[in-house]
Amino acid sequence: MWKYGFSSIAGTSHARLSLPVQDACAVEVVNDTEGNEILIAVASDGAGSAARSQLGSELTCRLFVDEIKSHFAASGTLAQLADGFIEAWVDKFQRIVMGRSEEEQVAMPNFACTLLATVIGREQVAYFQLGDGAIVASHRDEQDRYHCVCWPQQGEYANTTNFLTDVDAADKIFRELKPGVVDEVALFTDGIQGLVLNYHARSAHAPFFAPLFAWLRPRGSGYSQELSDSLAAYLSSEKINSRTDDDKTLILATRRQN
Repeated sequence: MWKYGFSSIAGTSHARLSLPVQDACAVEVVNDTEGNEILIAVASDGAGSAARSQLGSELTCRLFVDEIKSHFAASGTLAQLADGFIEAWVDKFQRIVMGRSEEEQVAMPNFACTLLATVIGREQVAYFQLGDGAIVASHRDEQDRYHCVCWPQQGEYANTTNFLTDVDAADKIFRELKPGVVDEVALFTDGIQGLVLNYHARSAHAPFFAPLFAWLRPRGSGYSQELSDSLAAYLSSEKINSRTDDDKTLILATRRQN
């Protein structure tokens, strides 16, 4: 049974300016047609320079979860997510945003945001990424070893990245569907990527993740308010804020018992 918690916290730079948190995230667990649990986890980072980016990131998370749930409700399989799902999803996202941009008379890039998402089944997993931030996972046959599934993307110019509002967004999305039993996963936006990734080795910083997952494993199944509150407090702490002033999102999920 999956256990999970998550938090999105405004960075100190946004707090000083009374700006809303531009990150968003969501996690749900559904069942496939055979009754197996499917974990859906998604996070999005709204571009700091985009006036409506918090709406873009909220739409990203809500739409991704809704479309995946609809896929499985219609007897879809995890393997079928490789058959044009993400291209159709990006098209739907952009059509919705285009409608909002016309209603509000603002340019579409004002809704710019990233995508980090995973769909984990019994013995198969799908990953999707556009932009910065990353996903870290641990397989059952390599317990307590955490590998970085996808590395933060850099855009055409230095200190830039890719966004879902880009014309060629669907072409730039990292997508991977692979067999294997993934028992633990973390998704995080760029606000903390510099703290939890080893850039020299291009790897995950295991001492950050190991104690968090060890704490979560004995908890009851489903959403953990306790973990989410603890993550919010940690992401808001001076220890973190002294090293980054950006918005911060962290999702943790495990199905290990010990």
